[in-house]
Amino acid sequence: MNRILIFIEQTENRRILAEWLGRSYEVVVGESAVQAGKAVPLLNEPFDLCILDGPALHHSWEWVQARKQAEQPVFLPVLLITLHSDVKLLTRHLWQTVDELISKPIEKLELQARVEMLLRSRRLSLKLQAALEQERELKELKSRFVSMVSHEFRNPLNIISGFTRLLEQHDLPSERRTDFSQRIQAAVKSMTALLDDVLAFGKVETSALADNATVLAIEPFCRKLIEEIKVGMGSNHTFQVDCEDECFTVRVNEALLRQVLTNLLSNAIKYSAPQSTVRLKFQCQAEVAIFQVQDEGIGISPTDQVRLFESFYRASNVGKIPGTGLGLAIVKQVVEQAGGTISVSSEVNVGTTFTVILPIGK
Repeated sequence: MNRILIFIEQTENRRILAEWLGRSYEVVVGESAVQAGKAVPLLNEPFDLCILDGPALHHSWEWVQARKQAEQPVFLPVLLITLHSDVKLLTRHLWQTVDELISKPIEKLELQARVEMLLRSRRLSLKLQAALEQERELKELKSRFVSMVSHEFRNPLNIISGFTRLLEQHDLPSERRTDFSQRIQAAVKSMTALLDDVLAFGKVETSALADNATVLAIEPFCRKLIEEIKVGMGSNHTFQVDCEDECFTVRVNEALLRQVLTNLLSNAIKYSAPQSTVRLKFQCQAEVAIFQVQDEGIGISPTDQVRLFESFYRASNVGKIPGTGLGLAIVKQVVEQAGGTISVSSEVNVGTTFTVILPIGK
């Protein structure tokens, strides 16, 4: 509901106006205190329209003008109610502070129309500002995206280009040739991972992920997924899988679950020491499935946890561990689109646990 500030010097007029407008709007009645011979409104709360009379404007025009400037570029309307004969006396403050004027005696229908027009302009101004902010954020996001992708692709491309030229040497020892080939394969793998993240991010942004739920044997699915991830990443981590019996079969979006768990399990491997343990636990409660992925890795500081799910954000302690900063942002959006939640608990140099809660069908 729109909030209207009434700043009328005459007590009875202020009361009548507040009662009448209070039927349709939230009304705040301003009071004043004299400071250095000037009346200053005692109100720091936000409002959408200020209604003043001549004496109030005369005493408080500096305050009104300051409030309007503080809101710029958003429009904060001011309506003046005054006698026609007083307009000349107010001219020096009128055009700096007042957006609309209505002369006494007041017709209620006219006042309502003026109030509605000013409030409509206020709402449109707020919407426009929100749209501009969203556009500004989108431009910044795109700029960061292009910069990040360019940087991330440049490194592996330079590696591929450099080692390819070295492989052209005919007298290169076989062990050096093998080493260079492995480095090229690692660079290609890095580029593939980046492309996967970019494509996944695009699918989430356009809501292109399927929303079809199927009956899934959850434990075999998870064990098979873990094996695929271990082989793909060349991991020698130990995995522990803990599944409650009553959560053996559920109705869930398999593609969505695969994307979420693949990202979390891959991160658990990437950010923890070789041969450490990664735990996957899942259970069912009422109409939700709860998945927990726990590692014994580098952990995440409380400061980093606040921004962890932002696009392109990476924790301060990742060092040279490769990553795009898109993975967890993708997971969060995917989970929330499915009506679920994701949370994190972590301690630096101890480990991290991600908890995902997804709605399921029986």
